[in-house]
Amino acid sequence: MDVAQGKLVIGFDLLGKIRLDDRFAALLCNTILGDGANSKLFRIVREQESLAYTTNSKYVVQKSNFFIKAGIEIDNYEKTVELINKQIEDMKNGNFTDEDIENAKRYVYAGIDSIKEEQNTAIIFYYGEELSTNKITIDEYYEKIKNTTKDDIINIANKLQLNTIYFLRN
Repeated sequence: MDVAQGKLVIGFDLLGKIRLDDRFAALLCNTILGDGANSKLFRIVREQESLAYTTNSKYVVQKSNFFIKAGIEIDNYEKTVELINKQIEDMKNGNFTDEDIENAKRYVYAGIDSIKEEQNTAIIFYYGEELSTNKITIDEYYEKIKNTTKDDIINIANKLQLNTIYFLRN
């Protein structure tokens, strides 16, 4: 395609047995890594190094996958992939702060609060819980996030294994 910027997608699998409570640590791990303006990807890859126009990560609970996306200059491909991999290694080594964890928890709490405040979001949440074999209430969800520790997050990060790198460029 004739594109002005490259579209980078990096996929990771969560390996091993993933317990029900691991999804909360995975959610926080993803939030610290790349979900929001306080994330490592946003702060380091986009702001500090100016390598990405946009960058974020998503955790897909149903498939136990993480996807990192970035819009980058085509010539910055190698450097960007290297820096993203460094952020993954930093997560695995616990190179993130208590403040990062608290910011991630506040971010997730805001999402939980929106479930209570928006009818459509509540319907989607409860419908998903009906389909799940492990139902949880909004209050239990909040408590699970609250009780997730740095060690829980590091444990999840260490289960991340690179699956795919896709780069759309001209």
